[in-house]
Amino acid sequence: MSVVPAPLPVAPSEAFDGVDGNWSSFTIRIGNPPSNSRVLVSTLIPETWVVNGPYYCTENSATNCSATRGTTFSPAGSSTWEDQSTFTLGVDTALGMGAQDAGDYGYDTVGIQITGETPILLDHQVVVAMDTTDFWLGYLGLAPRTPQFGNSTQPSLLTSLKNKNSIPSLSYGYTAGASYRSQTASLTLGGYDASMFVPNDVSFGLSQVDTRDIVVGLQSISFSSSNTTETPLLEYGSGFLTFIDTTLPNIWLPENVCNAFAQAFGLQYDALHLRYTINDTMHDANIKAKASATFQLANFVTGGSSVNITLPYSSFDLTLSPPQVTNATRYFPIRQANEGAEQYTLGRAFLQEAYLTVDYGNQNFSVSQVDTSGKPSHIVAISDANSTSPTAPGSTSSGSATPSSTSVITVSNQSSGLSSSAIAGIAIGIVAIALLAASAVIFVIWRNRKRRRQAAEPRAELPADSKSPTDGGDRGYYPIGSYQQKQLPMIGVTRKGDELDGRAVSSPLTHHNEPNTIPMVELSGSVPARAELHSPEPDRSRSPTLVNQNRGSMITPTPDHPREPWTTRLEMPSPGLSSRDSIAAADNVAHPVAHSPELLPSPETEAPSPRAGSSTSAFQSPTIGYTRFGMTTPPPISPDSHQVVTPERETDSFFTHSDHQPHP
Repeated sequence: MSVVPAPLPVAPSEAFDGVDGNWSSFTIRIGNPPSNSRVLVSTLIPETWVVNGPYYCTENSATNCSATRGTTFSPAGSSTWEDQSTFTLGVDTALGMGAQDAGDYGYDTVGIQITGETPILLDHQVVVAMDTTDFWLGYLGLAPRTPQFGNSTQPSLLTSLKNKNSIPSLSYGYTAGASYRSQTASLTLGGYDASMFVPNDVSFGLSQVDTRDIVVGLQSISFSSSNTTETPLLEYGSGFLTFIDTTLPNIWLPENVCNAFAQAFGLQYDALHLRYTINDTMHDANIKAKASATFQLANFVTGGSSVNITLPYSSFDLTLSPPQVTNATRYFPIRQANEGAEQYTLGRAFLQEAYLTVDYGNQNFSVSQVDTSGKPSHIVAISDANSTSPTAPGSTSSGSATPSSTSVITVSNQSSGLSSSAIAGIAIGIVAIALLAASAVIFVIWRNRKRRRQAAEPRAELPADSKSPTDGGDRGYYPIGSYQQKQLPMIGVTRKGDELDGRAVSSPLTHHNEPNTIPMVELSGSVPARAELHSPEPDRSRSPTLVNQNRGSMITPTPDHPREPWTTRLEMPSPGLSSRDSIAAADNVAHPVAHSPELLPSPETEAPSPRAGSSTSAFQSPTIGYTRFGMTTPPPISPDSHQVVTPERETDSFFTHSDHQPHP
């Protein structure tokens, strides 16, 4: 049995880089010989991005060009680089980024530094050497979708790790870190660090749009400080869906919400650079008042369970540096979004105070408040959606991307050897299972033999109070259609249009386990001659009245048509019938039948008494009767023609992407 690998905690670089703020970065290795680059995390892209050094850091550039951009990479200096041409980046185009930016795409080796371990190397990974300053640092892309450019495809970095069995699932946990409290970023591949956040019970479902999948409902935003009461910045009921993306630092909000932020925090709007700035006076006032903004997130824009993420003023206190601006400028990372343009985004600044856990295998994610208490690291694995294997010793496992205090299952770091008591318990369990299996086999054999004996025995006549074959009773009968149907003969019945030639017409009848052994009884193939017998005037008070079922007319025997050779027979309903109409019709009904030794009652046998509550009239509507085997008796014969009178209707049957474009 294979063991699920433990998650990979990626080691931060211990440096804070960037020209739009101080961001905690990670060190990766590219190419051969390996070149180290410090990069940020992007939850949007599937590739690994680095800065193309020869393109920007030339002789005319600043002496610290490469260092300020996290150390650049030269594709030509790697012996394992496989160039695939130049393409546009095509990232965050809705926010006005990436549409005209390009990069050299190729395949090369990528190494990730794991905390306390040697780097994990992945060959033939998609690497983009960026030719732009819009994205100042490179990125380690965490999106699992397959990068597509030109005619080539290659699994993403996260998928490659899973395919290599280096991580237990397509998942990760991440927070961007916070330079204002000297906290570095935390990234765990295949799990999360439970010490980094405050647990909650809110789980979000991933969107089906690959390029905008981590979406939450932003229900409200409120401002609070020690100087004022809580003030709404986004009223509850005016919420909207927003995308979490760490590629850019900004939080994109509607214009009226940005204006509410400006009033609450004392911001000014720089229309030239489309940014909000703050002077030193308001900066000091916000720090002194401990100003903050609380974001209420849920699966919907209103209603449902929600989680609050509070961002202190310090998380908004960022600085723009050259070459983005001439002089270093303090700014507030909120931007005005165009309504309806899918620009609402919670960027990297939001992830300074939020911990994001994403599980692509189970299609869910969670957002939690960062825990700043400084607990020891507690790495938890997220199990793959289709995996039942145990997690490797030394790690912790969870089957959900919704971290909570009840979802953590600790796995001991002690020896995995079994004690003698554990071995004895396993042996007892195996013996018990073997005994149960043997008992089941014996029971099946006994049941099959019993069924064969019952099938070989003659079937006894059922009492009159037996359950019908369609009531699912305990006498072996089941509803029609539950088992294979068997054909039983209908004795001496001729359907409409058939000649009386002695053929017996059979009708399908479902009768479970009833052997088809009833003999066929044939009538004479010749039609009897009409009998013209003279009889005295019958006593009409005792004459049976027959009803023609086709027309409802009354037929009474006359001297010209004597009662002979007719006789009467009282038929009781068969216990095998379930039709209410058939039982009612057969109850105390006299049926004229032809002289047949097989159908006439024996002289020694008395006719059964009518059931309690039934009519005592000897003659009623002569619908077709039934024998005890559920067979119909012959219909009446007209006295005028000696032909079978059949009804007009049947009454004798039970069955009524590619985001990357070539760069010029």
